Amino acid sequence: MFKIIKRLFLLSVVTLVLLGAVQGSDSPSPSDVAVAPHKYNLLRWELDHFLDKWVYKLQDILPWNSEPPREARIAQAQEFFDLRGQIRELERELAVGTGSAEALSDIAERIEGLQRQRRDMQPDVEETMESEISAILVQEGFSSRIGVIFPPVDTVYADTPGALIISPRDRIEQTSSTLLKPGLSALVRGGLEDLIFHEDGVSALVVSTGGVATYPSVVSASGTLRDALRVTAHEWLHHWFFFQPLGQHFWDNADMTTINETAASIGGKIIGDRAFTAMTGEVVDREPVEEPPAEGEFDFNAEMRETRLTAEELLAEGKIEEAESYMEERRQFLDDNGYFVRKINQAFFAFHGSYATG
Repeated sequence: MFKIIKRLFLLSVVTLVLLGAVQGSDSPSPSDVAVAPHKYNLLRWELDHFLDKWVYKLQDILPWNSEPPREARIAQAQEFFDLRGQIRELERELAVGTGSAEALSDIAERIEGLQRQRRDMQPDVEETMESEISAILVQEGFSSRIGVIFPPVDTVYADTPGALIISPRDRIEQTSSTLLKPGLSALVRGGLEDLIFHEDGVSALVVSTGGVATYPSVVSASGTLRDALRVTAHEWLHHWFFFQPLGQHFWDNADMTTINETAASIGGKIIGDRAFTAMTGEVVDREPVEEPPAEGEFDFNAEMRETRLTAEELLAEGKIEEAESYMEERRQFLDDNGYFVRKINQAFFAFHGSYATG
């Protein structure tokens, strides 16, 4: 028991060290002052959640705290994610602002009530999701000889941080990534990107994340049950990889980062989908047949591939400004065809190239 606790403590410390590397260089730059107020506080996250999660787990195994039947726990997990859709719909109604003040006040109260209901359910739902994924991991041979999953599946469903991605302008390569507070507006994102571009001479992009491999991991609760299972499994694989040669070489170079992220993406989808089927009985078609676009129909994926390849060719020829102008023209072209992408630059392709699954 002491050995397991010691390993868990080590994993928590390792999380901070590992993600400290994500925070980028310590050398000051003109953009540091602008970025600093928006940085995600990893230490506070660990202090706020690591002990809370394990105190809850210990309380849960006390003999006088009986566990509801599995069917009830699964139904609660499904309801937890369904409630987010109801909240989103009510938020749209509130944003439109039609109706009397009394009606709008009633909508606001309903939103608050549903949010409170979700908060009350969250610890139990997290336990259920962790248990279901752990059961699949045991089936897939990830457990020790005595049936223990290490590191234990441990997650918190919350607003996930953003990430500030940096790439040199003369090539597509992610050189640093800084975690930022959740919910930054497009105006703030664009302001940071422009400032870094002009002051530091690099390509910058602020992106949203679906999850981050802190310990416990933080995973977005804004999607569906299936989405959450996939991302939770994805982040757990990063935890597991850390104790394997693959994860220990994550930061060696861009290729190793891509291999790690791709393995976690593929494995996370497989494990998450199997947990989803075990929970719901719904068989998931992981390889749906995609009909090729009809002749003359817009093909987003093909257009994005062309954009990247052409941009890389221009950069290889040293035509940096021409490549940047081209990427902006292509962004506008995509927008004209119904596909909004906020910004396409070197950092955009550096980030999305880390997930070589599409």
